[in-house]
Amino acid sequence: METTFEKSDFENISQKIFDIAEGYDAEVQVAVQTEALTRFANNIIHQNMERDTGSISVRLQKGQKTGSVSIGLFSDDKTIARAVEKAKEIVQHSPDNPNLLPMIGPQKYNMTDAFCETTSAISPAERAKTVEKVVKKCENEKFSSAGIVENSETTIAIANSKGLSAFWQGTDFNFDLTVEGADGTGWAGSKSWSVKNVDVDKDISTALDIARRNENPREIKPGEYTVILPPAAAAELFLFMSIYGFNARAHLENRSFLTGKLGQKVFSDKLNIIDDAFDPREPGMPFDFEGFPRERVELVKDGVLAGLVYDRFTAEKMNAEPTGHGLRQPNQWGAIPANLAIAAGNAEMNDMIKSVKKGLLVTHFHYTNVSEMTKLTLTGMTRDGLFVVENGEIAYPVKNLRFTQSVAEALNNIVAVSKEQKLVSGFFFGGVRTPGMIIDKFDFSSGTEFAG
Repeated sequence: METTFEKSDFENISQKIFDIAEGYDAEVQVAVQTEALTRFANNIIHQNMERDTGSISVRLQKGQKTGSVSIGLFSDDKTIARAVEKAKEIVQHSPDNPNLLPMIGPQKYNMTDAFCETTSAISPAERAKTVEKVVKKCENEKFSSAGIVENSETTIAIANSKGLSAFWQGTDFNFDLTVEGADGTGWAGSKSWSVKNVDVDKDISTALDIARRNENPREIKPGEYTVILPPAAAAELFLFMSIYGFNARAHLENRSFLTGKLGQKVFSDKLNIIDDAFDPREPGMPFDFEGFPRERVELVKDGVLAGLVYDRFTAEKMNAEPTGHGLRQPNQWGAIPANLAIAAGNAEMNDMIKSVKKGLLVTHFHYTNVSEMTKLTLTGMTRDGLFVVENGEIAYPVKNLRFTQSVAEALNNIVAVSKEQKLVSGFFFGGVRTPGMIIDKFDFSSGTEFAG
């Protein structure tokens, strides 16, 4: 794929909008993505596509009134002019917003390098070769495979008529594989900004190994179990935490299960969490969608809630400083950490399994949602391999279970944390880099008919 949108293109579009919007404060945001993927199932490639998407968002502001309009990236000058005039009309007919903050001026950014030319240049033929490797290994053992090989590049750019200018480009590679046998499945997957950080061969071996073990699963009763959660399973807990635990607006509105607990010990002392867009292993955007510089934030220190992430609105209301985690304004979400990193422990995953006398090894979770807010209780299902561990050995596979578990309680019951960390995709953007964990008293509330 070729980069089709450059900084000079953005500057030209922005200046046109600023000229037409004379008399209004104007903000321009551009989001561009080129996404290419090869999808396969039943050991056959069935989809190969490349898609370019892009949008221009124009937001005008006068006093306490604001209005915004979005149009396609490659709109002509007449369409751009109509969009600006429409935004003016929206401003004129909008009520005052007492919480509306003035646009900010120029900012300095600690830029991150998250663009990998090799990742961007992956061709359909190269993706097909990866699938071919998967299929050959699966067919040799009479397994069926399904999954995705995907590479993409993203551009985010923000400017306003007060002199703010921010431009960032990043790449992403994603490999997701499900292996299916006669009576069970196995799964593995990886993602990174650089394809060089992804070990596809290891993921293929892992998915095959799980599928081999996961034949003829037995029935098991629901209840409380010690669980071994590899990174992909552990990440599920932290992805919801990013929205409902560390978002200052959720605290301001008393919606967070951690409201009023800043500075208090709320989790196991084995838990340490930061949000860091500047980690060279997985760099993120150096600014947020308000154009504010992103900061590294310590969120949990030895189990103590040490910090939150703030947009400009919550920072002003809570006598704090913005941390560069805001979303496009105006919005009701608040601030969301997009580059969570949970600190690694000192245990190998294999040694963690050996340490468990009786428990369950989970591959990953499926269809997870919040069922109750005061303790951030989640519910979902296991998927692609659930195994009984007895006396430190993976004994036999069992049928999937539904879990209903408070995150607050689970993260107070951490027994061990692995050395291994992996990046798992976030719900909106970014993700969480997490180790695996052993957690005691994890509640499986019922069985499920889900057989994957």
